Amino acid sequence: MKKLFNWTNISGTFAVFLFMWMLGSIGVQFDFLNVFEEVLSDYNLTDVYYTKIRNNEAIPFDERIVLVNIGDAARGRGNIADEISIINKYNPKVIAIDAKFFGLKEEDPMGDFKLATAIQEANHFIMASEFAVTSDTSTGWDTLYTPPPLFSQNAQTAYVNVGNLEFGDFTTWRTIPVKETTKKGKKEPCFPVKIAEAYNEEAAKKFLARGNEIENIYFKGNLDKFTKLDVDDVLNENFIPELIKDKIVIMGYMGDHYTDYYFDEDKFYTPLNDKQVGRGTPDMFGVVVHANIVSMILDENYINEMPEYIGYIIAIILCYLNVALFAYILGNKKLSPYYGLTKIIQLIEVLIILTISIFSFALFNYKVDLTLVFLVIILAGDLTEIYIDIILVSLSKISFIRKLSLKPNSLNAS
Repeated sequence: MKKLFNWTNISGTFAVFLFMWMLGSIGVQFDFLNVFEEVLSDYNLTDVYYTKIRNNEAIPFDERIVLVNIGDAARGRGNIADEISIINKYNPKVIAIDAKFFGLKEEDPMGDFKLATAIQEANHFIMASEFAVTSDTSTGWDTLYTPPPLFSQNAQTAYVNVGNLEFGDFTTWRTIPVKETTKKGKKEPCFPVKIAEAYNEEAAKKFLARGNEIENIYFKGNLDKFTKLDVDDVLNENFIPELIKDKIVIMGYMGDHYTDYYFDEDKFYTPLNDKQVGRGTPDMFGVVVHANIVSMILDENYINEMPEYIGYIIAIILCYLNVALFAYILGNKKLSPYYGLTKIIQLIEVLIILTISIFSFALFNYKVDLTLVFLVIILAGDLTEIYIDIILVSLSKISFIRKLSLKPNSLNAS
């Protein structure tokens, strides 16, 4: 036990964390590290589950949700109104539209009138709102954009914000902000939560009862997991009534045709993207992401996340054990010549942590953030050697010199 619990191991562990804190505080940047940072930017180990481990073909199709393409803006609001009117004839349980109608169009009053009429005739209609920052000095949301009364008098509104994610950003969309409010306390429900509530109120209540401000999204799949109708399919009523009746209909932009697979407006990177390292083209339209969130809520297929403090505890314990082990190896005459031994141990530890991170997500929907643990494993070996062979040796020499200088006639011993 003395070999495990001693001053060298305790101070060595402190030295490792001190070094990491100093690097973070002074903002040191190395060109060779920046290259890796750009390549691996926003990479998450849980993405491996979606692209390499999960049998995506075995994930069940969600028949409760129908995605409807509204096409590009050139089609006009009158075209969207026609789609809404046709869909409403077949008695969906809820119609929600992931498009922003925050003002009237002076150049198209007839389109506005048709859209308002279609919404008014709909049984249960949800429109998009959006929190925004309109002041340079604001430290939070100061504005909530909503549709004008002409549109919203017979509709409910819910925000479609996705955090700090914006079109054209290379960040992967993994989370949804469940609770948002303006600085003055103006509240608004979350778009996919509101949709789920309209379909199954109890499922939405269970989701909200989790009390999380941010929730990780469990992705069921892309367009292949949901019923989808293109603009012409709807306008020509090219579908059977049962496809719409009592279903959730989410309308939104999905390209000129929903079969388009290229870089387009309102298209994002998700964990389902085939190219996780580096960047290809975004893989999922925003309306499809919302469909995945609704499906997750209705299935109660939530992703739980390890508390941050547990990551710190694991990192401290593992760091101490590594320092103790590497200090023992350095002090053992038989083992110290084998420099590669510490590297082999570190590699094994990294593989174990990788396995735990991936399979805890795959088997239990539990997201384990062990970033700090990775840093500890990578740095502990070399830093322990530097600390023991250089810092402690230097301190011992200084201590020896001080003791020597305090001895009587030590300088005149000759």
